[in-house]
Amino acid sequence: TTRTLLLQGLALIANFLLTILLIPEQYGIFFGVSALVDFLIIFSDIGLGAALIQKKDSLTEADLRTTFTVQQILVNTLVVLALIFSRPIGIFYGLSPEGIWLFRVLAISLTLASLKTIPSIKLERKLEFHKLIIPQIIENLFFYVTAVTLAWQGFGVSSFIWAVLLRGISGLITMYIVSPWWPKFALNKSVIKNLFSFGAPFQLNTIMAFVKDKLLIAYLFKVLTPAQIGYLGWAQKWSLYPLQLVMDSISKVTFPAYARLQNQKQSLEKAINKSLFFTSLFIFPMIIGLIATAPAFVRLIPRYSQWQPALLALGFFCINSLWS
Repeated sequence: TTRTLLLQGLALIANFLLTILLIPEQYGIFFGVSALVDFLIIFSDIGLGAALIQKKDSLTEADLRTTFTVQQILVNTLVVLALIFSRPIGIFYGLSPEGIWLFRVLAISLTLASLKTIPSIKLERKLEFHKLIIPQIIENLFFYVTAVTLAWQGFGVSSFIWAVLLRGISGLITMYIVSPWWPKFALNKSVIKNLFSFGAPFQLNTIMAFVKDKLLIAYLFKVLTPAQIGYLGWAQKWSLYPLQLVMDSISKVTFPAYARLQNQKQSLEKAINKSLFFTSLFIFPMIIGLIATAPAFVRLIPRYSQWQPALLALGFFCINSLWS
């Protein structure tokens, strides 16, 4: 959790620099295109990774190979469709050539991310988060250093294109160094049935959250200007940092840990109650503090006054984060 906090701290600083170096239109294009690609992510996993993490019995090679095969079929089918229809999608949303290439690179990055799933699951099952965090640190360093450096040089939206590409490649290489696994293809009917019995309901919860957040952004990306989307992206990004710093860090550890406590109901209940208490204890003051200090913060920092129109949206997004 401490390492993840440091990682989120790096992301916070980098995002702060990016929102100084980029104008709302440029930031809005990245935020809007990312929301479109997130639509693919929802249907590229269908909860298979979570199903493996929570499985009571030890993982077999059939489990790993079948999960890998099913996910590669899903992911690469979606990626190919995204690449084929990238230009019509770009025309529909009025994207520039840079925006279309950003969409393509983000789609390709899904394939690179999917190749990390099995090595990542193996580490999570063993609760070896000291290893799991290494690829995350490496890929985020590549992403944010590249994005900030190129944005500083005036590359605009293209900054994200190279940053996304380097993030995907560096994370994939590092993951296989930390958790070696030789990809193999197989399809086992009983494994698929067991995976889907847990994965489908689990993913339904994710889809509901997606409809509430990402699908709304995908719709607004069509009817609003890039600058307005940039304001929404800035507001949502800042409102989520308390959740990412605390809740996401805790959830990342507790989900596989609690999966090992499935048969110990009293211990599991006690652990969940403590997690909820300490999550709320940290997050509530952070979000209230963010709402209270944001107006002064925006006025104080040079070039940050460009984000003043986003303050109202920040307040609403923060209220949403409190409920989350």
